[in-house]
Amino acid sequence: MRFNFPRLLIYLAFTNVTSSVFSDEPLLRPNDRVAILGGTFVERMQASGDFEAELQYRRPDWNLSFRNIGWSGDDVHGIGRKRFDSPADGFKRILKDVETSDANVVLLAYGFSEASDGQPAVARFGAGLARLADELRKQQKHVILLTPVAMPGYKVTGYDQWLSECRSIVERVGKDRDIPVVSVQWVPSKGQVTHDRLLPNGEGYSAYAASVAGALVGQVDSEPPSESKKTKLKQLISRKNQLFFHRYRPQNETYLYLFRKHEQGNNAVEIPQFDPLIKQADQAIWQSSGS
Repeated sequence: MRFNFPRLLIYLAFTNVTSSVFSDEPLLRPNDRVAILGGTFVERMQASGDFEAELQYRRPDWNLSFRNIGWSGDDVHGIGRKRFDSPADGFKRILKDVETSDANVVLLAYGFSEASDGQPAVARFGAGLARLADELRKQQKHVILLTPVAMPGYKVTGYDQWLSECRSIVERVGKDRDIPVVSVQWVPSKGQVTHDRLLPNGEGYSAYAASVAGALVGQVDSEPPSESKKTKLKQLISRKNQLFFHRYRPQNETYLYLFRKHEQGNNAVEIPQFDPLIKQADQAIWQSSGS
């Protein structure tokens, strides 16, 4: 994407807006700082703001902050983040990105790309997911696992089988480690996907968010916001996401941090200057969702 700009198992079935939730309390708490970590599916959700908007207007008094650290082509091993380095460095980059997000809660949404890559990727998925979850918990992060959902555009042989296997792996890792798992049975409609049907569009991400919101923030009986208020909230979220994107993934990293930093590395001091702007954007989101 380019921004130029113990043992808690929760099952949700949202094809017909029906659910069965085996939990008395929502998984998130007021003032949580939430990082959303994953591959292309996660990265693309930040542009429209629909995913976060669903959660924010359900709990406007919780002052939740979200940081999207999805990365196109990424997997639990960090292969998409390795830049000019080895895959091992890509995994280190995942942990660094979580640190940059300053999150105390990490939503792990992997298994999407693994299912589309077939048996070799699926075979490595379980051990990789377990390692990532373990490392994040060593950092005192509250980890929540999200199961992958099927996207209708994939034509990979055995895709449904591999996706089912990835879902089972996520649930098994959660059970073995007493990590909450939100198992989502969301099936997008024709109007909820991009033209290639490989990803949700804004409407799709909004529907996906509705399918996990009950588990994350609980059921809320209040009236949904007006369309104008929702549009304003999504715009504020999209702007905040853009600011954070530039904070943790500046376009000229090679010059700022890597082998050409001798040319422009002095400009790296400007990157943390995004932080107060992002916090101001959070404040605007909270005010808009609660007004």
